[in-house]
Amino acid sequence: MESPPVEPPRVSHRKRNLALVLALLILVAAFAGVYYLNLFGSSKQPWLFKGAYGIYSGQTTFLAQTINFTIRLQIVDFNSTQVEMLTYYSLKTPSSTDTNQTTSWNKLSSNLDYSGPLGLTLSRAYNTTRLVGLNTIDCTAYEYSGTTQGVNSDLTAFVSRSVGFPVEFTLSVTAAQSSTNLTLDLALVHTNIPGLVEG
Repeated sequence: MESPPVEPPRVSHRKRNLALVLALLILVAAFAGVYYLNLFGSSKQPWLFKGAYGIYSGQTTFLAQTINFTIRLQIVDFNSTQVEMLTYYSLKTPSSTDTNQTTSWNKLSSNLDYSGPLGLTLSRAYNTTRLVGLNTIDCTAYEYSGTTQGVNSDLTAFVSRSVGFPVEFTLSVTAAQSSTNLTLDLALVHTNIPGLVEG
């Protein structure tokens, strides 16, 4: 007598959605690191020094779970054409913590257009202000948007006009197939770069 075929375990809709969110947040960390290098594509930037860092923190709610997200971008070393960048992220939910740290050499570039894993391209730039700690910072906002594999993404990077360093990232993601909507603000909370939050 043949036994019935074994069905693969079913992954709940909730788990699939959460996995999608985690993947998207990890992509934000990758985007921030690449953006950081692409925007500031010159070894003559006054803040480009060994040990320079920015820590960004944000929180969002998804499927009734609070997700806390932290990114640390740090210059390990650099020369006239490349930067060795450390990228660290921590993602915490009530039931788990996911962390990752990578260090890699990346080419400096002055290209503000970004078409990386989120499929984003620069759509517009404008001047505005952001509150960083107790300081109001004059910024240029760079808005990106795009669609990749049914996921619509909008990301805005707010960059200090006087220092040339990002002080905030905002992300909005909609995945049509799973009706997943996610918004996340990542604000600069700690740095050792003069003219911003004191580190």
